[in-house]
Amino acid sequence: MAKIEVKCIGLNDFGQGTFKIGKELKCASNLLPKEVANVDKDKNGKFYVSSILKLSNDRVKPSCDIYNKCGGCHLLHMNQEAQIQFKKDYVYNAFKEYNLNTKLDNFIASKNPYGYRNKMQVAYAFKDGKIVYGFYEEDSHKIIQLQNCLVQTKTQNEIVKQVATIMKEMRIQPYNEDKRVGLVRFIMIREGFVSKEILVTIVTNSEIFPGRSEFVKRLRAKCPYITSIVQNINKRKTSIILGDEERVLFGPGYIVDTLSGINFKISSKTFYQINHEQTEKLYSVVKEYANLTGDETVLDAYCGVGTIGMTLASSSKKVIGVESNKQSVINARMNASENKIKNISFVCDDATEYIQKTADSFDVLIMDPPRSGSTDKFLSTINNKKIKRIVYVSCDAKTQARDISKLTNYKIMNKTLVDMFVGTYHIESVVLLSLKN
Repeated sequence: MAKIEVKCIGLNDFGQGTFKIGKELKCASNLLPKEVANVDKDKNGKFYVSSILKLSNDRVKPSCDIYNKCGGCHLLHMNQEAQIQFKKDYVYNAFKEYNLNTKLDNFIASKNPYGYRNKMQVAYAFKDGKIVYGFYEEDSHKIIQLQNCLVQTKTQNEIVKQVATIMKEMRIQPYNEDKRVGLVRFIMIREGFVSKEILVTIVTNSEIFPGRSEFVKRLRAKCPYITSIVQNINKRKTSIILGDEERVLFGPGYIVDTLSGINFKISSKTFYQINHEQTEKLYSVVKEYANLTGDETVLDAYCGVGTIGMTLASSSKKVIGVESNKQSVINARMNASENKIKNISFVCDDATEYIQKTADSFDVLIMDPPRSGSTDKFLSTINNKKIKRIVYVSCDAKTQARDISKLTNYKIMNKTLVDMFVGTYHIESVVLLSLKN
């Protein structure tokens, strides 16, 4: 199709610019309100900006040289103020849709928009006679060669580069998705921002890893700061990165990092918030909203590895964490034991099933459900239990607002947004709910 000149009239939930072609509303990435641009369609029928004729004052030049292809970040063409306003507007509209209190009490911006991620995962492939590594192009499995990802640390960027060098030196083949041959599929890095410990997980297509001792030797020589190396075996034809089986090649097979004064063991499969600095601020808001005096029994629903519950334990009489993932519960119990936190316990159960059958009473509920939100049965049971305070943490304000609209026995007292993922459309929302009189 021929290029079409359009004027951007707004942004959708994903930070894409919206415009009309005839009566139909369309969207394209890298387009800001009031900008005039030429748009075209790619081979998949998606609109993209081919040239911008009139620029917005909010536009900045992205520092990332693969920004237009990667899809990992979404808002780098906006200045910081515009990014923040976009996220505020998203949450405002989410709560307005359900006729809820839209007041925002605080927005905690990040002081460090770059190098904030403590986890990195990249894919490896063979292209034009060379080993390439990087992230997948948006909506595809085409790998974009990575030079230096701005949201990862220098250390992480260096490790994935050195892995490619060693693979070339040792003639180790990367995985071919179509033919299902080759050895190395992904590299995952977990970095402790306090401990400085680093875990490198090599995801392979086979249990057999020819020359693995030499590989480990060379990687340690090039990156002596690595404290543990693990091989993860994933033979499945899947986009899921990690397989079930692992083998420790060097070190303990995990790292330990400190969050809000508590030490946590982190393995390749451990869920752990990726922005250390902002996570501590998020947990401070949760603690402030919980307003604990030391006499309360706290329910930490959807607790994961128990990070929030453990940070609240010292101010509580008792904390009960509920999590359906068995491995997370094992990790949570281990971390609580090693930190000598005795007034917290963990139950491996579905949060909805647990809340329906438990006879325990709670003073404060902390809930941090998945992006899809909670269930109707969980919410109706909470309504009937009439817990004094609820602190609802969410990475999707739309499902959060939907859930809160069903908690009819509660009113919104406070709301804080924490920008955990600068440069993306994601925002963490913390809402304090109080039982109505």
